[in-house]
Order: sequence, then structure tokens, then C-alpha cells
Amino acid sequence: MFEIGDDERKVLLCLIHAETPITVMEDTGIQINVTVDIIRQLHHYRYIKAIGKDDKVLSSFDIDKIRKTRFQLTAKGFDEISG
Repeated sequence: MFEIGDDERKVLLCLIHAETPITVMEDTGIQINVTVDIIRQLHHYRYIKAIGKDDKVLSSFDIDKIRKTRFQLTAKGFDEISG
């Protein structure tokens, strides 16, 4: 089971609108490598979704280009920050 900690919550709060990991890092002050790891975990557990250039949900994304990929909350992620 994946547990949402303080850093994960900070990241979720940044992803109400689609943002890149770079923007999340700048907003939270969390190091980029940690931010990317948190985003990967949140995506894996479906708290967030990857968004393409045409604002459509990506079923998968290139992990080598994760820093340029935008992410946004899913309903599950929204429930987590609301509850």
C-alpha cells in the first residue's frame, strides 16, 4: 500500500492544473530527483495522470522525457487532497 506523506501531498497540491515536474520542484522546493520519484509513484498508483501536448491523457509516457511531461490530479488524487 502506498502512503501519502507530506512531500507527496505538496506535489499533489501543485497538480490541480497540469504542470511539469520542473514547475512542481520550483513551487515545492523539493529536489528535482525526489520530485520525479514522487511523481512516478503517484502516477503508478493513479493519483495523477500524464497529459499530452493536445491536453489528452497519455496511457504511457517516455520516462526519459518525464521532466517535460505534464501531470494533473485524477479523481483519486483530488479525493486525497480534499479528505
